[in-house]
Amino acid sequence: MTNENLEEINTVDKFIILLAGAKESKPIPGPLHLQKEMYLLQNLFPDLATETDYEPYFMGRHSEVVEEELKELQLSGLIRSVNGPISLTSDGAMVLAKLKEKSDEKEIKKAEEFKDLLNDMTKDELLAFVYSSDPDQNELEKESIEYKRVVQNRKRLAISMYKKDKISAQKAADIAGERFEDFFVELKDVL
Repeated sequence: MTNENLEEINTVDKFIILLAGAKESKPIPGPLHLQKEMYLLQNLFPDLATETDYEPYFMGRHSEVVEEELKELQLSGLIRSVNGPISLTSDGAMVLAKLKEKSDEKEIKKAEEFKDLLNDMTKDELLAFVYSSDPDQNELEKESIEYKRVVQNRKRLAISMYKKDKISAQKAADIAGERFEDFFVELKDVL
């Protein structure tokens, strides 16, 4: 791939490829995980936020742009998605190598961190984690068909993520919707 072709890759494509190539190119479990990993990344990178245009949706925040760019990357032969998991093709791996040369170290590091954090979470753990980070809980409650069910189970999900060493006790308390002191007492009882 030439540098000219590399310039055709937009910011959304770049981050999808960085995520797919993160953690030794371990596949992303599926579109929901990709959406949520990209959502968290767009909170850190203003250029990505401008392009992704996340809106309320039935599973929380969703970007049609991310969905469409994933399809384009599949059509271009850089990404493969068979029955859910999303991974790089050999051409995608070559593009990744060139992208890493031109990307900011923080972009690469955060893609690695978010993939490591979220990739092996269950669907409900993933939603609980992302929902707890959303600034507009009222909007989520109105739009997401999963929100109420996940919120009802958030304490169990928070404990599960804490046991897996995915989150701190403070983040678990936040997800559970409880004061840290109260939650910590309960946490000690279940561990």
